[in-house]
Amino acid sequence: MGEVAWRSVSVDVGWGTLRGKTCTVGGGDTPTLRLVGAHGWLDNANSFDALVPLLPAGVEVLVLDLPGHGMSDHLPLGAHYNPFTYAFNLRAAVTGLGWDRFVLMGHSMGAAVSNYFAALFPEFVEALINVDFLRPFHLMEPVDRWRVYAFDLFKYEQFESGGGTVYSEAEAIDRLVSARIIGNDEEVNVDHEAAQTLLPRSARRVEGGYVWSHDPKARSTFLTVFGGGNWVEALAEIRCPVLAVVATRGVCVMPDRVYAQVYETYRKNAAWFDREVVEGTHHVHLTHPERVAPAVVRFLAEVRARRRRPARARL
Repeated sequence: MGEVAWRSVSVDVGWGTLRGKTCTVGGGDTPTLRLVGAHGWLDNANSFDALVPLLPAGVEVLVLDLPGHGMSDHLPLGAHYNPFTYAFNLRAAVTGLGWDRFVLMGHSMGAAVSNYFAALFPEFVEALINVDFLRPFHLMEPVDRWRVYAFDLFKYEQFESGGGTVYSEAEAIDRLVSARIIGNDEEVNVDHEAAQTLLPRSARRVEGGYVWSHDPKARSTFLTVFGGGNWVEALAEIRCPVLAVVATRGVCVMPDRVYAQVYETYRKNAAWFDREVVEGTHHVHLTHPERVAPAVVRFLAEVRARRRRPARARL
C-alpha cells in the first residue's frame, strides 16, 4: 500500500474518446497485478480515488470515465446508454490501451456493466469485484418504466451540447450530495468531502462557476431492461473469482433469500465467491475506504496466491 501518482490517459474508441487516469500504487515499473475500475451512474473516474491508495503496492490501476460521464465524450445523437453499450466501449478502450488481463472492479451501475463484461469477454477478466451491487433475480421493471427511459432519452436529446445551468462551487457540491441521498429517510450517501473529490470530473469550469459534464441522456440507463433470467444466465458464464462488498445501508438491503439464486449462481460457476458486509452507505468505498480496503486486499492477495498454486478439483 502506498502513495499514488495519477497520469491522465485517453483512448479513441471510434465514435469518440474516453478519458481517465492510471497509476501504480506505491510507484514502480513492474506491476504485480492490473485492476480496472468502472464507476457508478453519473459518477466518474474519481470515484475510486480514496480506495486506490489503500490497495497493495504494485497494483496498476486504470479508471476511465464511462461514455457520457466525466471528461469522456458523449454518445452521438440517436445512440443511448445501457449496460452493453458501456461494456462494449470499455472493451474497445482497454484493447486500445493494451490492457488484456486484469481484475475488474465495478461500483453500482459499473458493477452491473462489469458482470456483463466478465460474462461476454472472460479472456480479459482475471477476477471480479462488485462494490455494493447485487441484483435480485426476480427484479424486473414494468414496460411503463422503460417508457420513462425512452421519454427522458428523447427529451434530453433536445439539449444543446455545452449548455446547462451554471452553479457556484458550493451549489454544485450541494447538488452532488443531495442527488445521491438514498431512501425516504434521506440518508446522506456522499458527504461534502466525497462530493469535492467527484466535482473536478463531474463538472467543468465556465465563466461564473460550473456546468455538469455528463451527458443528460445518460440519466436513461435502461439498466432494468437487462434483468431477470438474462441476468442469472450472464452470471452463470462468469468463471473467474468474484468478491461482493455489500454496504449495510447501501442498495443491497433486501433479505438474503431475495439474493439466494444470485449467490448460488456465483458459487456454482465462479472459481470462488466471497461476500463481505461493511458498515456504510452506497458510496462507502469513497466516504470510508478503510472499511472496504481490507476485503479487497485479502481478495487480491488470494487471486495472486492462486496463480502460483497448482489447480485443485472443486468438491
